[in-house]
Amino acid sequence: MPSTPTRILPIPVLLLSALTASAENLTAHQHGQAELQLAMDGQSVELMAMSPAHNLLGFEHEPRTKAELEAVETALAWLTETPIINTLSGSCSIQTSEVHYAYAGNDAHHEEHGDHAHEHHESEETTHTDIEVFQTLNCPDLAPDSQLVTSVSEQFPAIENLYIQWAGPEGQGALRLEQGITEFSLRP
Repeated sequence: MPSTPTRILPIPVLLLSALTASAENLTAHQHGQAELQLAMDGQSVELMAMSPAHNLLGFEHEPRTKAELEAVETALAWLTETPIINTLSGSCSIQTSEVHYAYAGNDAHHEEHGDHAHEHHESEETTHTDIEVFQTLNCPDLAPDSQLVTSVSEQFPAIENLYIQWAGPEGQGALRLEQGITEFSLRP
């Protein structure tokens, strides 16, 4: 019988996959709510964050104006360049970062006619657009009992609750950070 090659996945990927597969969608696209899933192995952290675009941009439709395009650019840059979580000493560095947003890179759709601009509007029905962030972090001083910090709700004040799920060698668990709470520890 011919053998098929086996691909071995790193522990953080397996842990994150297990969390993602078994976790309920806690927020089910509710404005003010965001999710963060963490898989830790030693000093490595794999994370996935998901939020309705409204929490991060103030709107969910395709960006139509220069101000909306700037809001998208600013938010996506912050999400790409800033560790979503960090140790209190700020030692975490991003190894990889990827942001998924349906309208990333789009130009505003408007036409100039005389003294006023006409925008091409989507249908009046509500759109539901999420932004997902995937990061791999290296945190040299990360320990199982470390206090961690996230500045997500400071950067994006429309996030009222951040639901965090984690898994690592010391166990797994979940917690909810309310608006204004930035420090947390991961203890099973």
